[in-house]
Amino acid sequence: MDTVRFRAEPLQALGARILEAAGAPAETAQIVASALVEANLRGHDSHGVLRIPQYVDRVHTGQIRPAAQPRIQAERGATALVSGEWGFGQPAGVAATDEAVRRAREYGVAAVGVVRCNHLGRVGAYVERAAAEDCAAMVWVGGLGHRPAVPHGGSRAALGTNPISAGFPVEGEHPVVLDYATTAIAVGKIMVARDAGTPLPSGAMLDRDGRPSTDPAEFFNEGGLLPFGGHKGYALSVMAELFGQALTGADRHEGAGTADAVFRRSGALVFAIHAGAFRPAAEAKAVARGLVTRLRAVPPAHGVECVLTPGEPEARTRRQRASLGIEIAERTWRAILTAAESVGLASTDLPAPGA
Repeated sequence: MDTVRFRAEPLQALGARILEAAGAPAETAQIVASALVEANLRGHDSHGVLRIPQYVDRVHTGQIRPAAQPRIQAERGATALVSGEWGFGQPAGVAATDEAVRRAREYGVAAVGVVRCNHLGRVGAYVERAAAEDCAAMVWVGGLGHRPAVPHGGSRAALGTNPISAGFPVEGEHPVVLDYATTAIAVGKIMVARDAGTPLPSGAMLDRDGRPSTDPAEFFNEGGLLPFGGHKGYALSVMAELFGQALTGADRHEGAGTADAVFRRSGALVFAIHAGAFRPAAEAKAVARGLVTRLRAVPPAHGVECVLTPGEPEARTRRQRASLGIEIAERTWRAILTAAESVGLASTDLPAPGA
């Protein structure tokens, strides 16, 4: 696979320039670009700068309103509803998380819904943001169209990828973080495999006729993703649909904005509870530190370097990529250049690989 390498800072600056040229206010462009590069740094290229051409295309087609700002649509005590106003998803996710943290500090616990929202990006970023403020948090995203996820035992898609995330603050280090789609793999990882020219893992996808396939192209030809863990991943997907859509009322807004079929009925629930809700926050974080220390002390299985805790692989990858740079597929880089040119930026004005 042909790749190019970038340092994080110029890659983020490039992303912000492209998004600002597409019509986003400078602050919004920085929020989105920072979120994308942070996903790359943590090893989730599926939610990184790979998304820039997709976002720009959705701006051109009116599915994303680049200048839109999130707003609180309703609030009551420990709950609130944030509308993304069909703008970029990351500012809406940040606004909802900050609102959940603020209310959790006041009430001990808070739940904030997000509607009228485009792609939220890496949902683990929001529970990490909450953990930095001494809050445990969960994010449930549901209603992402009627594809690409195949229900357990089925042969045709009927759900979205419906990602979930949870995080818990840990004394003196990065939080424990769970973050994954309820499908065997995320759609973004199919995009990465397509650009890299590599097959998908077996057992992850069916083609349009319900037959197993590892060809990324088959996904884009009406293929469907299987749930991870069989019936268990399927059940989590159903719960994400209920928490993210049925509870927030996201389905009420179908056709009310410019979002495409994937996002027009989708929503998210951000749930936060302050680490000091039941005991001093420092004690709760210390217990969490004791747990991760105990798990890491378990002797590894044959062929395994060591036992890692949830979120630790991402923390390790971030340290490595912050030092060595971020590699992206040549095909992805060419698509980014095309997106930049489509918003009036000359390729000669953009950073060269290796910057």
